[in-house]
Amino acid sequence: MAFTIRFRVWDKQEKEFTQKGFSLTLEGKLLKFGQPISNEDNYVVNCFTGLKDKYDKELFEEDIIEHTVAKGGNLTQHTGIIRYNQEHGAFYLENGPPLLQLFSIRKVGNPYENPILFDLYLKSKS
Repeated sequence: MAFTIRFRVWDKQEKEFTQKGFSLTLEGKLLKFGQPISNEDNYVVNCFTGLKDKYDKELFEEDIIEHTVAKGGNLTQHTGIIRYNQEHGAFYLENGPPLLQLFSIRKVGNPYENPILFDLYLKSKS
């Protein structure tokens, strides 16, 4: 069985996501049209989680999401950033549970296309 790893690349200079022409080596080096990239710091790679939100939007690493938590008969909305946990080999909410344990997930945005969301999230954590 073949497994395809999907990712998106944020180009800091162009200020847009793209996947066209990019690939990753087994060592994790980013290539563009098969050639090594000299200014790798100009790009941010986000892995696809394999999941979609309740509106069928794909969820990637570093996306900001809202999700529902059921506790003691009450439903509450929580917000978090998706991070990859290498120790567990799974995607988690930053300082929270694994994505697979959440329900009613709604993608809010990401810190690249909407930095204000990221700033608001960081302020709510402090």
